[in-house]
Amino acid sequence: MIKRWNIKAMLVCALLLYLLTLLWNLPAAFVWKRLEGQLPAAVTLHGLTGTLWSGQVARVEVDGVDQGRLSWDWLPSRLLGGQVGLDLLWQPRNGNVNAQLNAGLGSLTLTDIHGTLDAASMAAINNAPFVLRGAWLLDVPQLALEDFESVVAANGRLVWQDAAGGLPQAMPFGHLTATLGNADGWLTLDLQDQGGPLGLMGDARWRPGQPMKLNVQLQARADAEPMLSEGLGLLGRPNPQGWVSWQAQLQ
Repeated sequence: MIKRWNIKAMLVCALLLYLLTLLWNLPAAFVWKRLEGQLPAAVTLHGLTGTLWSGQVARVEVDGVDQGRLSWDWLPSRLLGGQVGLDLLWQPRNGNVNAQLNAGLGSLTLTDIHGTLDAASMAAINNAPFVLRGAWLLDVPQLALEDFESVVAANGRLVWQDAAGGLPQAMPFGHLTATLGNADGWLTLDLQDQGGPLGLMGDARWRPGQPMKLNVQLQARADAEPMLSEGLGLLGRPNPQGWVSWQAQLQ
């Protein structure tokens, strides 16, 4: 009886070991085939190698736009909370962003998002109809999504350092900031300038699958280039304090 039990225990242990080995070596491409249809945007992965736990993508395309390289390593401690945790490194052109991803049933949370994006490169990659300059600095402790449809938690700060933009050439704006929050399923951004040539105050709202909605006031200060004042005049008539109101939706 003892011998029969030992054989059964050995078979169970062998089966568990086999299943764990399969899980550990689960190809990332296999997992991706089951996830791609659930995303809110058209995402194509080129050069996908490795496993669910450690791998990389040579090029990520979102709606046909090249968004650079992505690599990941798993975080075993997240399994204790019933989630899959990954340490991410995103490397778009002239940029570098680190973050941790926690995925559960119907939830996706990014934490400790830190890095720098080159504004000129991002404008070129996304075929923006204007020229951008400066660097986007990311310091976002948390961004949580539910069912890829709504934002349930967000905090942190984005800084557009040495911001500049325009057409046919970029005009200096100074430093611009956005403070992140969330409300009613939307990511909210409190927008402000830091005393540069472009005065900015207002807010923006975004959620997955939706265009970003802007509601801001803009002002060309005394040290701004004449073209900046002329450009703001095309958006509307300034109020007595010199502010121009502007509402827009950005895809």
